[in-house]
Amino acid sequence: NDAMNAEDRDRLRRRETELLLRIDRMKRTMNETGELTTLARQAGLLKEAQEELRRIQESLASEPPA
Repeated sequence: NDAMNAEDRDRLRRRETELLLRIDRMKRTMNETGELTTLARQAGLLKEAQEELRRIQESLASEPPA
């Protein structure tokens, strides 16, 4: 398995930051809404974002420090 280059690591870190912000916004939206269909949809999107974040963080954790 080849090591990630600096550009790939930077791209993953930016995506990680985007996902963390997105997850935070989604959680706030879910707390503010009472409509069940919106909550169900948001919960699905939240789960997808959390899964992607986990994969990115695992990729970054498996790389040696730059």
